[in-house]
Amino acid sequence: MIIFGLMIMGCSHKPDMHTAKDIIKIIDFKLSPSESKIAFSAITPIGNLDIWVVDLDGKNLKKLTFQDRSPTNRIAKFFKRYRWRNFFEIDMLYPKWTSYERVAFCQQLSKTDMWSTCTVSRRYWTINFDGTDKKPQTDLDKIIQREQPTPVSKSKFSDQSEKYKVKILLKNDDLLILKDGETSFKRLIQ
Repeated sequence: MIIFGLMIMGCSHKPDMHTAKDIIKIIDFKLSPSESKIAFSAITPIGNLDIWVVDLDGKNLKKLTFQDRSPTNRIAKFFKRYRWRNFFEIDMLYPKWTSYERVAFCQQLSKTDMWSTCTVSRRYWTINFDGTDKKPQTDLDKIIQREQPTPVSKSKFSDQSEKYKVKILLKNDDLLILKDGETSFKRLIQ
């Protein structure tokens, strides 16, 4: 009965009803080739990683993947709470952009047992930045490698948009931006 309930909860979601409160910690990000959007992976309240997209001005926050709704990750959260071992977990991570402005990412299945956590499998996908048309990544999906600027401050990760004159920082598990002419960084996602 419990498993059936978890499966039903895992199958239902409202894709447009997500806010900054659904993001616990941002892990990494990539600026789009047009420099107008940022794709990032973030830890959800369930404890797994999902992929998100937001405009460079902090508007139009969109969740692209929903592994926090999966029965596998809900069971993993329950096992973690009681420090039990021997469970699987699915994470969506390593967002990148293709030349067609699709978000490419990795779906990673991990197994935790009493000795360690190990990766069982990885699958690579692409999806439109509006959350539609998820499909397996192919050789035709050319990943854009942006040249990384010199890190600003002691951030884990940084980038900048020459087009929009904005510096982007991942610091203290949050995305920060500094617009040209301003003196202090502000949170991107409010």
